[in-house]
This record gives sequence, structure tokens and C-alpha cells, in this order.
Amino acid sequence: MPANTSSPHPSALGRHVARLFDYAVHYGVELALIALILYLCISRGLAVQIDVHDPLPLSPVPEEAAAVSMGGWFSQLRQRATASFVSLEQRNNVQPLDDFNSVAVTNDPAPHISNLTLVLSPDYGLRKRLAPRIIAAKRQRVRQYVDRYAPAAQREQRAYGVPASITLAQGLLESNAGDSKLAVNSNNHFGIKCRSKCLGCTCRNYGDDSRYDMFRVFDTVGDSFREHSLLLNSSRYAKLKVYGTDYKKWAHGLKSCGYATDKQYAHKLIKIIEELQLDRYDRTV
Repeated sequence: MPANTSSPHPSALGRHVARLFDYAVHYGVELALIALILYLCISRGLAVQIDVHDPLPLSPVPEEAAAVSMGGWFSQLRQRATASFVSLEQRNNVQPLDDFNSVAVTNDPAPHISNLTLVLSPDYGLRKRLAPRIIAAKRQRVRQYVDRYAPAAQREQRAYGVPASITLAQGLLESNAGDSKLAVNSNNHFGIKCRSKCLGCTCRNYGDDSRYDMFRVFDTVGDSFREHSLLLNSSRYAKLKVYGTDYKKWAHGLKSCGYATDKQYAHKLIKIIEELQLDRYDRTV
């Protein structure tokens, strides 16, 4: 007789099918949510870190020996994803939006805007609708520069006759109030280039006008101020000494002698001096 090939009892088969259907209905929503989270993480470039050497715990409580349900696994995965997202924010130094207004004003909250922009164009902030904190920070940076280096500028005026207002205005403009790469990395606040025969000095290239331009590197900012005074006392600028403390004539004289290629250089110096009232330092030497 042939072997018995009869099918399982109909009621038993029905129970298996019903159980599979229940599993699909019970876990289908959670599986769909997991797929959605993974899709969002990939599409938004979020890093979800799962340590294969430290897998998600299957039984967080020792006495619960049974496997964790799909709901518990999903909850753990969501917590790991959230922790990884926070870690990514910290690594990239991203400030949460709800805490943004509580952050203290930094020296340079908008590095794409020069510190001197609001001096040369006082209404720029309003026209461009800059945040008040950015306007305040830029103006504060300029004031700090003047307060810090005014004594040095006056010292150079007493020793070499260069008006303190001119020294401060050039320092502000050339160094972006001390925040330019040349100022920060080389203590060079006046864009002073290397001498034709650089003996006993250190120079560095910053790609200003050409890759062959070399700029002086100073040990201190004070050395930069002194070199500026010596430069303006050289034969190239000697005629400017007859202007005394007339900052307008000094500004135009510096441009005509070729200190800078900017056609508006003299006007910018005058604007800076008058907006910040730097000429007061010429009279208190």
C-alpha cells in the first residue's frame, strides 16, 4: 500500500495560518516604523552606531529569561539611534536650536563679515537684517582692539611721529581688528611684507596678491607696531612727516605712496578714524 500522504488535520493547519497572520499584524507596524527610521537616517546622513561587540541586550533583567519582545527591541534601537544623533551633533559642534539664544556672544559669530564692515558702513547691519548679537559682537571686537592697542599706537607716535589714529586705523583695517590669519598666526597687524633682502627675519606666504608674496612673521604684536613705524619713517614715506597729525593728509599720502592697492584705501582709513574718533589719541600723547 502506498505511504500515508494525507494532509494535516484542517483545524491544525488553520491554527498555524491564524498564528502567522497574528504575528504579521502584531509586528507589521513596528517593522514598518523600523524601516522608516532607517530610511530617514540614511537619507539625512545621520550616523546610527551599533557596536557589534556590544549587541543590544536581549534580557536586561536577569530574572526575565525570555527573549525581549519586538517592541522592546524597537525601543532599544530607537534609544541607540537618538544617542548616536546627539553624539554626531556634539562632534560637529552643532548648537541645539532651543539653546541657541542662551549662548554667550563669541568674538566672531559671523566670520564671513569683516569686523570693520559695520564701521565703514554703519547701517549695513540693519540693511542686511543681521541678528543683534552679530552686530554687537562685531562692534565689541573693534572696541576691544582700540582699547588694547591705543597705548602702543601713542607710544609709536611719541617715538616716531606717526599719528596714533593712522596706526590704529591701519591696524584695524589690515588685521580685521586682530582676527586675520596674518595677525593671529604671525602677529603681523599691518600687512607688512618681507624686505627685498630678508636677513634676520622670518616670512610666510599667505597668498595675498601672488603666491610669491611673503609676509613678515613677528614674535610679538609690539614688534609689528614698531616695524610699522620704521616702515613709515623710511625714504618711501618720509614726506608724510610734514603733515604732523593731519590724519586726512596722512591717509591720502599713504595711498599715493603705494601702501595698498585698494583705490578706496585713504577713504576707508578716514572713515574708520572719524567713526571711532581715533584722532582723540593724537591729542593725548
